[in-house]
Amino acid sequence: MYLICTAAYNQATPALTRVFKLEGTLASGKFADRRNTFGFGSGQARLFRYPPTRRAGLGKARAAMATSNQAKEPWELIYWPGIKGRGEYVRLVFEEAGVPYVDVGVKGGMQSVIDFCWKGGNPGFPVRAPPAIRRGEFVLCGTPVIMSYLGRQFALMPPRSDHEEADAAHVDQVLAVVTDGVAEGRLAFHPKDFYASHKLQVEESKSYIKQYGEERLPKYMRYWEDILARNPNPQGFLIGSSITVADLALYQYMAAAEQHYKQYYDAVDAPRAKEHQRRIASRPRIVAYLQSDRCQPWDKDSMM
Repeated sequence: MYLICTAAYNQATPALTRVFKLEGTLASGKFADRRNTFGFGSGQARLFRYPPTRRAGLGKARAAMATSNQAKEPWELIYWPGIKGRGEYVRLVFEEAGVPYVDVGVKGGMQSVIDFCWKGGNPGFPVRAPPAIRRGEFVLCGTPVIMSYLGRQFALMPPRSDHEEADAAHVDQVLAVVTDGVAEGRLAFHPKDFYASHKLQVEESKSYIKQYGEERLPKYMRYWEDILARNPNPQGFLIGSSITVADLALYQYMAAAEQHYKQYYDAVDAPRAKEHQRRIASRPRIVAYLQSDRCQPWDKDSMM
């Protein structure tokens, strides 16, 4: 890093001593003993260079300032208004963590989501589709990726220490399996045209809904049952002894299954998974959220 000074050496020393400081340490050094480094000459404009350690320190200071500025920015969730959908999984993380956020679609309408995702409204990393989150210049999309990232930010993931690295990986595994289960459950309502309304393919979907309810849903619910049964901790969470984003994802999957596959949900013998669903729903912040106007309604079909 370089600085220009037009003062003579004997004038520059006290001036720089007063002005240039870095992390509480004088950046001027002992100029009289370092003319070969700084190139002072009487009455001439000279180029001053911080030593490498000073430059590194200044870089850290700038990075810390950028992080501090970003920390002041509000979290934003970019998702469609009027339905829970995949955005609900992200909302639950913010709500359980007690972290304020702006629901951009609810606040600005569907067009605000379209503008951000596909019409040039996103200055950050490209988004493929909602849900996405933004804070300052940081942008991220993909439900399981967002949940994992926010889990680490909000202490809803196992610490990534050596002995708990496996637990963190297993949380990510659960998030991936939930994503698969939701995708399958939604597709059953849209077998003819994945992007068209269910109302345009009601008859075509009946056999697929039945197949998912009778064959696929029990497999997912028994899988959750197996994970809960194998956790040696008595607190009743999926992984480890405290709540993680995996528990929030499982809760929302089970709630969606109960909402859209009710008769099949009721028929599955999965007492641990259903008790887990009730336990998460009874957590104080989740109760408050579900009773608030921040909570969006269920879609009428398609596990959203």
